[in-house]
Amino acid sequence: MERATLRSKIFWHLQETWHLRHHPTPHDLSVTDTVKGLQTLLLATQNTMLEQTLRCTFTRPVACSELQRLDIALYQEGTDQRVWRAQAMLRDGTSRPFGIIAARTPEASSTLTQQDFQNLQALHARQPRYCVTPYVCGTMPMASGVAAYTMEWLDDYKELVFEITRHGGSFFINAHGAHRSFHLQESRQIWRHLVEILWWYPGLRRINIQAGDFVGRLQDDGCMALKLTTARELIPDTTPIAHLHTILRSLITASGYLSDGRSPFDRHMTQAVFLQRMQAVLRRRFGARAAALAHQQWALFQQGTFAQQEDWLKQDCILATYDRLRAEDSVPVAWQHTCALWTAYAQAVHHGRLPASWWFPAVEVPALLRQVAQQHGFSPHAGGVATLEAHTASDIR
Repeated sequence: MERATLRSKIFWHLQETWHLRHHPTPHDLSVTDTVKGLQTLLLATQNTMLEQTLRCTFTRPVACSELQRLDIALYQEGTDQRVWRAQAMLRDGTSRPFGIIAARTPEASSTLTQQDFQNLQALHARQPRYCVTPYVCGTMPMASGVAAYTMEWLDDYKELVFEITRHGGSFFINAHGAHRSFHLQESRQIWRHLVEILWWYPGLRRINIQAGDFVGRLQDDGCMALKLTTARELIPDTTPIAHLHTILRSLITASGYLSDGRSPFDRHMTQAVFLQRMQAVLRRRFGARAAALAHQQWALFQQGTFAQQEDWLKQDCILATYDRLRAEDSVPVAWQHTCALWTAYAQAVHHGRLPASWWFPAVEVPALLRQVAQQHGFSPHAGGVATLEAHTASDIR
């Protein structure tokens, strides 16, 4: 198909939307320049990138001559990238979406975007169930070259964030027209599944749960299906113990905004200290409303909600480890390996081979293993809980 004819079938929609998260700086490519670069990239080399993307989107070979129209809308602006939603309609009436991720600038953000694509490819090869499918990566011919890639777009999955202003901290669907807050037990289920997913991807780092790194879909059974949308850093040959440490660093707890960042938050802190710290966190987003919201959170703090959630998260991190291992092993073996892994982690922290988690003290691991075993009917003998607890506790002390 002639380039001019194909270009006439592409329609760009550039209006600002509520998804805007980052205001352009003088160093960024303009939206107009990005559109020109993306269009050139899609149509370059006999439309290779577009045809490859359409093949992935429709799961069959699609010639550009079959394309009726392609609508591409600016969906979201982040610090390093712009996100576009494309909708391709074929002559037979079939229509499907795909995403385009484009770097905002050459050099640093372009390199980051290329790395994102390569990391997503690696994660998808390990376990495709829990991450979006990357399609094709290319370079827009401008400046020193600006990276962009196409990927799977899931309309029924919505951005999932952890919202600290709700219920003392709970998950929230952050999507226009589909906002939904989850109660504490629902959030607990999401945490457990999210940590299990992280176990599928050893070496994955720089996970930002509050920046839309995960999207979710509420299923008919009330559970959330989750997918990872980005992979900023992937370290090869990571040991399970080191990966456990990385997972704990990635999780958001009350200690993240109520402590000094070096130890768990004081569960008996005074109202004055609590309000000062909470308002400092809320003021950046809510301005004058921060004081009233902080007082609401104080009432929850007094009820023990913050402490309860952090205790639950400790248990759910252990259970998520078991869930991942249970996918391949029997119940006794999976629990035995869970105990061995967490015990080895606690010992590594005690001996200084790993930094301590500031919200999950390693000394608590043995008691938590026994507690989880009792609550869920795991055999201490099959899992080695009693033996491992005695060994680890004496070693730590």
